[in-house]
Formats: sequence, C-alpha cells, structure tokens
Amino acid sequence: MTFAAPLGLLALLAIPAIVAIHLLRRRFPVRPIAGLFLWQVAHDVPDGGRRIDKLPWTTSLLLECLAALALALIIAGATLAPSASSEHIVVLLDDSVSMTAVDSGGESPRARALARVRDEVKRIGPRGRITLVRSGERPALIVGPAAFGAEAASALAAWTPQARQHSLAAGLRLARELKGDSGSLLILSDRRPDGTSERVVPGETWAAAGVPLPNIGIVDAHRSVNEDTKQGALSLTVRNYSDAAARRMLRVTVVGSGFSTAGASAKAVSRTKESAPDKEVLARNVDVPAGTSNISIPLPAATPPVRASLSDDALLPDNAVVMVEPRPQIVAVDDRLKDGRGKAALEKALGALAGVVQGSPGHLQFVDTVGADLKVGPTPGVWQARFGRPEAPLASGGTPEDLIGPFVLEKRHPLLQGVTLGGVVWTGVVPLSTGAVHPLASGGDRALIGTLATTAGAADPAFLFNLDLERTNLIRSPDWPILISNLVEMRRRELPGPERWNYRVGEWVRIRFDRQPAAPLRLRMGTFERDLPGTRLVEFVAPAPGGLAQILEGDQVRYEIGINPLDEPEGDLRLARTETLGKFDDDGRKRAIESGPGFDPLFWLLLAVGTAAMFGNWWLLSPRRVPARRSFSEGGSA
Repeated sequence: MTFAAPLGLLALLAIPAIVAIHLLRRRFPVRPIAGLFLWQVAHDVPDGGRRIDKLPWTTSLLLECLAALALALIIAGATLAPSASSEHIVVLLDDSVSMTAVDSGGESPRARALARVRDEVKRIGPRGRITLVRSGERPALIVGPAAFGAEAASALAAWTPQARQHSLAAGLRLARELKGDSGSLLILSDRRPDGTSERVVPGETWAAAGVPLPNIGIVDAHRSVNEDTKQGALSLTVRNYSDAAARRMLRVTVVGSGFSTAGASAKAVSRTKESAPDKEVLARNVDVPAGTSNISIPLPAATPPVRASLSDDALLPDNAVVMVEPRPQIVAVDDRLKDGRGKAALEKALGALAGVVQGSPGHLQFVDTVGADLKVGPTPGVWQARFGRPEAPLASGGTPEDLIGPFVLEKRHPLLQGVTLGGVVWTGVVPLSTGAVHPLASGGDRALIGTLATTAGAADPAFLFNLDLERTNLIRSPDWPILISNLVEMRRRELPGPERWNYRVGEWVRIRFDRQPAAPLRLRMGTFERDLPGTRLVEFVAPAPGGLAQILEGDQVRYEIGINPLDEPEGDLRLARTETLGKFDDDGRKRAIESGPGFDPLFWLLLAVGTAAMFGNWWLLSPRRVPARRSFSEGGSA
C-alpha cells in the first residue's frame, strides 16, 4: 500500500480521540423510584464527576473507529498499486487545408488521421490521457491538457482543417511543452517534415497520411472595372498540378442575386437570399494545360459579387473564389494656389494620378499661406497642404534663405517615401517658432516640411511646406510628382470604406467608417459570425475558409468584401506522402501521469466502508431504536 499524501495519516488521531470520549464520560447512578413527580424539584448531580471506566466494546464504538480509519486512509491517498497512473499522449494535428483532399477511394488525410487518433485512445485505455493541438501560425489547444480519451471524440468530429500553408514549427514547440518528460508526441500530417524547422526528435512519431494526387486550383484572382467604358473583368490564374492537360467546367454566378444591401436590414437581406438563388452568368468547358494559365471573363460594370468555380477535383477549397467589384476611392482636390509656376506644376502632377477629381471643399486643399485667411479652419474632414512663407505665430521672424542641402528627411513617414531631394534648391525658407510644427524634412536648423499640431477647431492633418513655389526647382524634379502622389494616397487611405474589396485568408482587413458606429458591428460570412470592435477604424484578420463577408452595423449591411484561400503551395498535392518516421520511446511510455487515488479500487472500498459505518452508527443510535419506557404506574427508574 502506498500513500499519495502521507501527512493525511494524521487523521488517524481521530481514533484515540473517539476511544477517549468513550472512556471519559459522566455516569449517573440508577435510582429506583415510585414516581418521577417526587424528583421535580431535585437536581441531578453526577456521582464522583468524570471517571475512567472499563472500555465498553459497543457496536457504536467499533463503527465510529471504522469510519475514522476509512476516512483517514482516503485523506492520505491510500492505493494498492505502486502509483495510480496512466499514459499521456500529445497529438499535433496538421490544420492545413490539404488535409481535406479526397482520393479516388473517397478518403482524406483528415479521415486517416482521425482513425489513428481513435486507435491511440483505445490503446491507452480509459485511464489514458490525451492532449490535442491544432497547428497554425498561432497553434491552439483543442482538447486538454491531459484530458480523458472520451473527451476527445467531440473535438475530433468538429475538427475541419482550413488553414493556409504553414510550418508546423510553432505547433511542435507548444506540443513539446505540453508533453514534458512524461508523455509521447504524435504528429499527424499529409507530408514529410521539412528537415529544418520541422524535425522529429527521438521518442516522437511523425505519421504522414497523405496520398499524391493531381489537382487544379485557382491560385490568384482579380476583378476590375473601367469607369470610362463601364465594362468590368474577372481575371483568374489557374494552376494545373500535373503533367497532363485537363478539362474543367467553369461556372460564374452572381452571389445572392436579386438583392441590394443599400439601406436593407440583415434580416431582409437574409430573406431575399433564401428566395433568390445564385444566378448563373457563365458556364463553359475550359481546357487547363499543365502549369499556370490565365482565364479572363468580361463582366458588366456594377455587377454584384460573383462566384467563379471549377468542377470538383481532389481539393475542393481551391476550386472557387468570391470576388466583389472594387469601388474606387475618389479623392476630391481643391486647388487654391495662386496662378503661376507652382499651380501649373500641381495641376500637371494631379492630372497624372488616377482617382482624383476637382471639388470644393474637397478632401484635400492646396492653399497659399500668404494672403489666405488661415485663422478660419478648413471644413471638417478636409486636409490642408500650405505652401509659401508662414506668418505669425508660426514664423519667428528673420530673413528667408535658399538652401541646397544636405537635407534631413524622416524616411519612415509615408509623405516622404521615395523622396530624396537630390539636387533640389529649397527657396524662401524662413525660421519657424519653436514647437510650431513637427518637422518631416529640415535643412540645418530650419524646418522645410512639417505637420501642424491639431487643435479643437482643426482636428484634421495640415502640412506646411516652407517653400517659395515660384523660385524653387523642386517642381521640375522627379521628387515633385512623388511628393504629391504620396499626399493624395495618404488622404485616400483615410476615406471611409475598406482599403481593398478582395482579400486572401489570413490578410489584415482594414475598414474605416465615416463616423462613430451607432450600433454594434459584426462580421458575417455564411454561418460564421463574430463581433467587431465598435470604432471608426476596424481591423481584423480575414478568416478561413473564406467567402462573401458582410460587415454589419446593427442589422444594416455596411460593406461586403470577398475573402478567398488563393494558396498556391497548399494546392500542390504531389508532395503528399504516406509513411511513419520515428517511434515512441518505450521507457517514456512507462513514465506515468498521476491520475489520483480515485482510479484505485481501494479508494472506492474505503469510501463504501466509511459511508456504511457512519450510516450504520446513525441507524443504531436513532431514537426509534431506544426501547419504550414503562409507565409510572408500573414503576420506573431515573
């Protein structure tokens, strides 16, 4: 017999305590009387106080001692076996989408991996412990740690590999930490380890359950629209992972045709989708040669989101994409510069940019600092670019200077990306007040370009160009169109709406709202739904498996974006293998995981004995077991 908590044996002191209680007791003498009414005013006084009598070996004493013994052994963790233990196995599941590829027999690596896990659960028995880890860039624990085998059944049934191609290195690190020194590690994948970040160490088993298969998948997709011709196009890049050409059926359908999200509630959209199935736009056979090929499909402008799909093959997730027509972000520019060389150079630079129109007040204003009424801030939501000699309180006084360099640039700022100012003569530079601007470009101790501090009345960004546009050669240098383009693109990125309209799974999605959301934000994609932070700028990772994603504000659909796998390495099933590398350490299997005394038969025996003893003692001393007293007329004793 062994004890998991030897200090628990101190509970055995309860046995001598029970014996002492039975030895040291107050005993009243027996007095025969004719009636109890004669003793109503008398006081019962014990004869001689406490005394030690001969130990009465009663049934009650034996039951109490037996119950105390059983409970003390339970507290001490008494077991009959040397240790109550079980085997612990940690399983790392490859969560790559290629695990769902189906062979000619209708079986996938996922199915073979599940069968292997169930075999391991049967091998380790009901006492065995199992830990399931799902691989990924952020590996996750889906069962455990050290759970019973029966707990893994539901998690295995719900496991559906959906991740893009990734290394199992992060998952291996987590699995090895959970395994420790007392478990076995089993890696289940459809391929061999890469031999660098993925290595099998002694005592581990890598079981590859894949089968090499030919496959055709869509590895890239683009959707565009020409605003002038009102004609759109869908371009698909298709990869044939085999040495022979193949024919596939290509279908293009409008997703949820017949509904518009503008001003429609989520419930209304859902009802419309149910009543209006996808409308087929195109269905034709295409010959896909070995290697990479392109397919272009014309689409009318303003066509709702479309789904392009190829006929089924080994790997289904890479056979279809959902593409949303991009809506160009138009930047309205308000040019308020005075006539001259500077204004002409600005108009030329803006004319070379796409998605730029003239408008007032616009999204971006170009103004002269000289003669303009800058005391009145711009319209909210309008950025300003100020050119010329600053006036008080920005200028500190002094003579303007012309600088030829060297210039110090804050290269990390998006306004100056690609700008060098090589060979530029920066003219009309005046000293600025300390702290007036945050300098982005400077020459000596003078700021050339800077951002103005925001105030309560002007919360939008404003840039100061300490420059005389009429005399500088900046407007004839290659840096001028780059500078203007950077400024316009900075403003474009801050316009409401998604940065892009189509994403790959795993990419960051950024959506900016024109105001603070008035209702909770949610992301819905098929049956998948999750809450989003209720801020003007929403960021999240495009979730797998992809599809048409809707961003809802309350019950209203604000934006729709397309999310697609588009994972070229994962579609190549020719590298799949079926083999086993390494084996479990036999000594490692014998290192047990403590399962507690509850798994030893002695625990249940002691629990039954202790419970029976306490219940029996209670039943024995119950008032209904005491004999009835005789009546006063028959005489009695006190």
